[in-house]
Amino acid sequence: MSSSSPTLSDWRERFTRRCRSSVADGVLHSVTFQQTPDAANEDRFVAQNWLIHGRPWKFLAVFDGRAITLKPSFYLTNGLISGHGGAFTAEHAAANLPRLIEEELRDVLEECQRRSRNTLIDKVKKLLRQKIEDFDENIGDAVLNLCSDPSALSYPDAQDLVDANRDVFQRAFSGSTLALALIDEERNNMWVAGLGDSTVALACEDQDQIGYGEALLTLHNTRTPKEYLNIAMMHPSEEKDTVMADGLLLGVTPYTRSLGEYALKLPAEFATRLFFKLPRGQRERSYWDGVRYYNVTPPYVLNAPAIRHIDLAALRQYKATLVLYTCGVDAIVNSHTRRTRKQDKPDPAAVVGTLVGSRLDEASIQETLNHGAELSWTGNRATELLGNLMAGTSAELFAKFLGPGRKDRMPDATILRYNLLRDA
Repeated sequence: MSSSSPTLSDWRERFTRRCRSSVADGVLHSVTFQQTPDAANEDRFVAQNWLIHGRPWKFLAVFDGRAITLKPSFYLTNGLISGHGGAFTAEHAAANLPRLIEEELRDVLEECQRRSRNTLIDKVKKLLRQKIEDFDENIGDAVLNLCSDPSALSYPDAQDLVDANRDVFQRAFSGSTLALALIDEERNNMWVAGLGDSTVALACEDQDQIGYGEALLTLHNTRTPKEYLNIAMMHPSEEKDTVMADGLLLGVTPYTRSLGEYALKLPAEFATRLFFKLPRGQRERSYWDGVRYYNVTPPYVLNAPAIRHIDLAALRQYKATLVLYTCGVDAIVNSHTRRTRKQDKPDPAAVVGTLVGSRLDEASIQETLNHGAELSWTGNRATELLGNLMAGTSAELFAKFLGPGRKDRMPDATILRYNLLRDA
C-alpha cells in the first residue's frame, strides 16, 4: 500500500522546521533559511535595543556572506556563480560593526542635545557612512600591515604568513553585503544604509488594508544602470571589454559595493600571492581567473554605502512595516517571474509589500507569483512571508523547493520584519 503524498500542511511544517526563526517583543520577526539541509547558512543578522540618554533606539542589520550568488541572466537560466566566498566577513561585521556605531552614536547624541533635528539627521548620516567605510578599510589595512608588497615574499614565506594569520586574510578575501536600519521612534527618525544588493524595504497598507511596498535604497549591482556606468567610468577605456563581461564585474561578480572583497580592491598580486593560498573551496575557479587576468586598475568593488533618513511621523497612519532581507529573497521572487518580459518584471520589494498587509489581493499575487498566498498560517510573520514568497498555498511548489529532487542550490534567505509604531 503506497503512502499518501504530503499535504500543504505537511510541507509548511517541513519548511518551518528548516527555518531558524524568532519573535522579539511581539513586533520583530526574523527568519533565516538555507534550502540545502547540509549546506551552511552564510547570512548573519543583528537586532539590538540601545538605551542612550534615556531614549530607546533599535538597530537592525542583515549581512549576506553567501558563497554563491545569482547570474544577471538568472531570470532566464536559473544560473548561479561564485558569491562572497563564505561567512567570514559577515560574521566579523555582525560581531563588531553594531558596537562601533553605537559608541559613536552616543557621542553624537551628546553633542546634539541642544542642536536642531536637521543637524542630528545629518550627523547620524555622516556617522553611518564613516563607520561603515572605516570598518571596511580596517579589514584591508590589516592585510597591508602584515605585508605591503606580496611580490617580495617567497612562496613558502607567503604560505606561512597566510597560515599564521588566516582570520585576517579570510575576512579580507571573502565579503558581505549590508542592509541596516537605525530607528529612533520616540523622535520619528529612521536612518537606513545599504552596501551591495541586500534590501531595506518599507511596506504600508492602503485604505483597504492591502499591502504595497518599495525599496528605500538603490541596490549596488551591475543591473543598476547608475552603478554600471559609475564602475565603467572609473577605469580606462582599454578595460571596457573586461570591466563588465556578461553583465558581471570582471566577469565574476554582479555586486559593485561590499564589505571585504579585497581581491577586487587591492592590486592583483595580493590575490595571486596571498589570498589564493587560502583553501581553494572558498571561491569558484572562474573567480580566480577573473581576478588574475582582469584586475588591472583596482578598486573595482567600492565601500561607499547608500544612506537615507526617513521621517516616521508621516507613516504612522499607514501601518508601516520595515523589512530587511538578503538576496535569497530576490532569487525566490525571480524564480517565479523569470518568464516575464524584463521591462514588466516586478521589483521584489514591491512583491514583498503585497504580502505584508492585513489583507491580500489574491488575484494580483496569483498573477505575479503564479501561486496563491495565505495569512496567519504560522506565528512568525517573517517565516510566513518567506513561505508565501516561496510557495504560498502550493504543495507542489513547496515540494520543488524542499524536496529531495532539488539539484541546484539557491542563495541563503534572511528576513527581518519589524512593525513600526502606528497610530491607535
